[in-house]
This record gives sequence, C-alpha cells and structure tokens, in this order.
Amino acid sequence: MIILKIVKGFYMQKNKIGIETVVKIIKKLYWLGLIGIAGSVFDIPILKLFYLFFLLAIIDFILSLIIVLRTESTDETINELKFLLQNLGMLIGIPFIYIRNMFRLPNVDTYMPEVHYSLPFLECWTVANGGNNKETSHSWSICNQRYAYDFYIQKNGSTFSGNGKNVTDYFCYGKTVLAAADGIVIEIKNLFEDTPIPEKEEVDCHASDVRGNYIIIQHSEHEYSTIAHIKKDSFCVKVGDKVYRGQQIARCGNSGNTSEPHIHFQVQQGKSFLLSASLPIWFEKIRNHSISHNSPHISRGDIVENQNK
Repeated sequence: MIILKIVKGFYMQKNKIGIETVVKIIKKLYWLGLIGIAGSVFDIPILKLFYLFFLLAIIDFILSLIIVLRTESTDETINELKFLLQNLGMLIGIPFIYIRNMFRLPNVDTYMPEVHYSLPFLECWTVANGGNNKETSHSWSICNQRYAYDFYIQKNGSTFSGNGKNVTDYFCYGKTVLAAADGIVIEIKNLFEDTPIPEKEEVDCHASDVRGNYIIIQHSEHEYSTIAHIKKDSFCVKVGDKVYRGQQIARCGNSGNTSEPHIHFQVQQGKSFLLSASLPIWFEKIRNHSISHNSPHISRGDIVENQNK
C-alpha cells in the first residue's frame, strides 16, 4: 500500500507528472531493494523492509505496458502486440460484461431502448452481417459485438466494379457516414491507412486496432454508438462536438481488420469497446426492402435505407 501511495502521489499531484517520468523514478527507486540484502546479512529487520522496493518492478512493467498501448507507432511489432492484446481484451472482457449485467445480458425481448436510431448512411445498403439472434448475429459469442451490424452496397449481386483489387473499386468506399442519432462525440481515432484488399482470404491488417479509424458518440446515459473502418482524414467533426441525426461525420473506408470497405455500426452500454455489452438496436423511419411489414429491427441480407423526410 505504501508503494502504491507513493506512485499515486507522483501521478496525482497538482502539476501531474507524466507516466514516462513516473517510470523513470520507479526504475531508480526499486534498486533500494538491495538494501534489504544488507538487512538479511546483518539481520536488521528494518532494513529488510527495503525488499518491498523490488515490488516496484511489477508497477514498472504495468506502466511500461500502458505507455506502449497508448503510444501510436509505425513499428509493426508493437502494432501486432497491441492488436493481439486488444483481441485478448475482448475475451477477458466477456466475464466482466456478464458480471456487470448480473448474468442477464441485454436482448431484444428484455432491453428497453433509450434511443431509436437511423441508419448511418444515405441510399440503399445491404446488411452484410448482423441480427438479433444467434443465427444472424455479427458475433454472438463476443458479447461486446453481439448486436453489431456490417453494411455495404451491392449492385447486381456484387459489392465492387472492375476486378475488386483496389478499395476504390467498391461501391460503398468513400460514401458519406452519418450520425445515427443526436449525441456528443466522445472519441475519434484517425490514424490508419486503408487495409489492402487481400489476395487470399486472410486479411493483412497492419492497424493496431481492429476497428481501424472509428468514432464513438454518446446518445444517452447508457447508449453509445461506434462506427468503425472509417477512411483516414475524412472526419468532419471532432471530440466534444454536438452532432445531430443525419449529420455527415465522416466517409466509409477500409481501415482496421476488414476484408473490404464497409461500415461497422454498433450500440453499446458504455464508452469502452472491450467492457461494454452490445445492445440490440431499434431503428426508426427506415425502409426495409426485404420484408413486407414495418419493423424496428433488421437482419443479415436485408436491403435498407432511411425514409425520405
């Protein structure tokens, strides 16, 4: 407890020393643990307490890992490490999400939505992946993406023209991305170039985040939307901005872990991508060309668009 208070004191003081400075201080302090050896040799109990400074090595490791994860880098090894840790984080986050929800995850029958959403695009798009049940779900077992949707544009059964080897061949690439409801922009990542279209099935993703470039918007106390795989430098809003339903916020790209350009859209119960349950989405004022009746829910294969005002 004493060691943690020392570290916290360094970090929380009025002028806020950075994590890098704290790490440098810790690297010097844990050598005081050598005094504990003298305490053992001469049997001096008070000097043996200096062994506790060796525990700072653990804190040094944790803070150094945080620095790596927070620092954007072009180093492929570091990015691969961050990518791996994020995927592990999704798995580790599953029990946390279950506990947070008292083992009753939100579903379409029990969840009462705080907000109804529009589709985050113009024109007709196809639901490439996603739905409200296990059979159609984007990722049923990964509960932070259970009710997510992937959208792309199809024409005559194809998502691209030409040979489809370039991102610009795809009909949805560069298309306008809209805010799905009123809210506040709380996070944007705009770091990654488009992932090349893979020649084989395996995606060659060099981004350190599966989402690539993304935006998170808070719409209510417990509902946040994430839109991912956005084209770099296409954002036309910034963190802290108030956005409105149907407002242009970016353009569709192919950044992150994706095999072809599309929009990934999900609503979650908190800001954290790893520790928030995915929420079933109620859409409003949309036209579903694949069913004959009005429904607030959509599913894989549906062709959908926002209704004209």
